[in-house]
Amino acid sequence: MICTQCGQKYSEDDRFCENCGAPVGEALPERETVGQQSNRQVSPGVVMGGDGILRWVYEMNMWKNPTLVITIWKVLLLAALAPALLVFFLSLGDGFGPAVLVFVKIMGMVAGIVTGLMLLAYPLVAILNGGKYCVIFEMDDRQVRHIQMQKQFKKNQILSMIVSLAGVMTGNIQAAAAGILAGSKQSLVSSFEKVKSIVVDEKQHVIYVNEKLSHNQVYADSDDFEFVREYIISRCKKATTTCK
Repeated sequence: MICTQCGQKYSEDDRFCENCGAPVGEALPERETVGQQSNRQVSPGVVMGGDGILRWVYEMNMWKNPTLVITIWKVLLLAALAPALLVFFLSLGDGFGPAVLVFVKIMGMVAGIVTGLMLLAYPLVAILNGGKYCVIFEMDDRQVRHIQMQKQFKKNQILSMIVSLAGVMTGNIQAAAAGILAGSKQSLVSSFEKVKSIVVDEKQHVIYVNEKLSHNQVYADSDDFEFVREYIISRCKKATTTCK
């Protein structure tokens, strides 16, 4: 099937075009099966389809909301922590003080390099995306899916390449691998039963949904934020919730 807005192909299960974000398929009568209800609005910007899946689109101003760059910066520093600690323990033979100095020096170098690269890369990515970060979310009782639109996904791979470069420059294999992995994902799914912690930052319109080895970010506009937040929290039975 072809999107009438941009000409991009989409599958029968799609409700939004991954290239331009336009709604697709809802108006086609043959898509509806017997017993399905029509789409209904459950929140100002959230729609429940006849398949029972909640869907909404979020557009973030990349110049005003630093959530993306801060998250990537934190991931890189955490990735650098393991080799820095290894060097620290290997240096304990020279004394505790010198080992601490080595650890601080390594982390300082990594923070400096990463910060410099992010300051160069983030504005470039923001410009390529027109200053907007637009994503599609799909959510039901079992999981939430964060989907980058295809056009934006390709542009954001530049940022993942910078992350990989930072890992190579600092000798941090984990950071390089994290960058490559991030650049290979167009969508990220979080299963509610596997979520360990939830961090709510209403000011930045983001809910961090953290599994043991996977971290997702769910965005919602002010009018929809409370609905999305309560929906996620009520279904993550094993998760602890923190509000910023």
